[in-house]
Amino acid sequence: MKGLKSGMRRPVPRFTARFGLLALAAGIGVTASASTARAQAARSIETVSTRSGSAFLLDPLHSEFAREQLRNPRVLRARIDSRYGIKKLYRDRGLPYPAAEIFIRVFKRERVLELWARPRETNRFMLLKSYPICALTGAVGPKRRQGDRQTPEGFYEIDAFNPSSEYLLSLHVNYPNAVDRVLGDRHAPGGSIYIHGGCKTLGCIAVTDDAIEELYWIAVEARAGGQERIPVHIFPARMTEDELSRLAGSFRNRPDLVAFWKNLQPGYEYFERTRSLPVLTTDGRGRYVLTGASAHRRADGEDAVLRR
Repeated sequence: MKGLKSGMRRPVPRFTARFGLLALAAGIGVTASASTARAQAARSIETVSTRSGSAFLLDPLHSEFAREQLRNPRVLRARIDSRYGIKKLYRDRGLPYPAAEIFIRVFKRERVLELWARPRETNRFMLLKSYPICALTGAVGPKRRQGDRQTPEGFYEIDAFNPSSEYLLSLHVNYPNAVDRVLGDRHAPGGSIYIHGGCKTLGCIAVTDDAIEELYWIAVEARAGGQERIPVHIFPARMTEDELSRLAGSFRNRPDLVAFWKNLQPGYEYFERTRSLPVLTTDGRGRYVLTGASAHRRADGEDAVLRR
């Protein structure tokens, strides 16, 4: 997916004439001087302490990152279109708004993207919403080289926000990670993997335009609130024992794939059991490893292996 092109699939309303009014409605004043805006932010900023002791911004508009994002008309529209729906979504789930952290899970066979949220007072995540994936190329199995049109599988993070995407808005996934660099093509593993709108893709994860507006602004709020890393776990399917057995049966002639999927399962199981994120690392040989409090012994006596 060429995520940095300036075109888009859905026409943008005429913001030019009304941009100042819309900006004010979104909480930013385009006519205020930079010094005045900084002074107002300094006077009004509110923070609370999280369990980890870090400060979390109650209002994302107090973040320079969010203000910079809102200078783009697409992001501004996304906030205006989705902000009240997002608050209702939290309220309907019984979750305080905003969350301390968010987390994304993708299941390729089921074609679903899950958005999870963690309230500040707990380490456990709760499912906020499931979004249908409307376009996905390739088959189950990881991405290994440039041009294979495969969507990656493994443990990743959102590492960039692209408000000028060819597909309205997009969130960049940090493929290739350490495992991909070992198991994939050493010279041309590929890249430019995004979660984006438009319902059309070549190896990325596509959702509807309405969905990406909502996801994008929730992710902006999370980053503005202090979440530097937004985890993204991508699986071929729900990694239950039954599903893993089905995958192994369907791909009995690909022991490399089956071994890779077995390596993903402990991270999936840890989250299913605890609703907390596993702590992951890599072993240098292309395997993920559960570490710290996440580590456990498997029934076959092997250490649980998994990692970012």
